[in-house]
Amino acid sequence: MLIRNATPTDIKAVAVMSISRGNKEFPESVDHVYAAEHDGAVLAVGGIKLMTPTVAWCWMDWSEGIRGHMIPIYRMVWDWLDTLVKLHGLKRLMAAVECDFPEAIRTVEHLGFHQESIMLNWNGDKSAYLYVRLEN
Repeated sequence: MLIRNATPTDIKAVAVMSISRGNKEFPESVDHVYAAEHDGAVLAVGGIKLMTPTVAWCWMDWSEGIRGHMIPIYRMVWDWLDTLVKLHGLKRLMAAVECDFPEAIRTVEHLGFHQESIMLNWNGDKSAYLYVRLEN
């Protein structure tokens, strides 16, 4: 299993079999986008957008194929986030998770994020939790 720079093709491939609910288009403005791959199959894509010199917005989308690889993917994403934190001197990572999406809530909590607030009407009429991961 490896993490590499993602392409728009990777994002489209994951979107076809996505278990996420978010936007399935390549983000217009990102700073770092990566793909997790196993045996030639892209299992996940994700990235960060630097909001300030010490704050980044995180996002990810996972395909159905990830289900047999959850533990290694969690470890890879955790390590990847740690690397980006150290590389860019980040102090705060943020992520939005729809309030009625328990699988995504468990995912961000496993990755060390905690709920900070509720963002009303985040995605149309759907609200989302704002999750943060504070770094030392």
